[in-house]
Amino acid sequence: MKTCDGCKYANWERTKGGRLHPSGDGRCMYEFKLPVLPASMYFFTAPVPSGGFINRRKEFREHCPTYTREAK
Repeated sequence: MKTCDGCKYANWERTKGGRLHPSGDGRCMYEFKLPVLPASMYFFTAPVPSGGFINRRKEFREHCPTYTREAK
């Protein structure tokens, strides 16, 4: 999917009344896990993912590989 609408990892900003905020902003809550390395290897620097900001009104250029439909 090129949008996060309906994704279980999407955490949308809400108003005090509980409705979706008009800004359309949110955050992707996908938990990134580093691969396990053999004892003989190590990461020179700790890779830290950045970003995660999403918006209901914008599409990505490519499909999101972690998109998972929200269970209803």
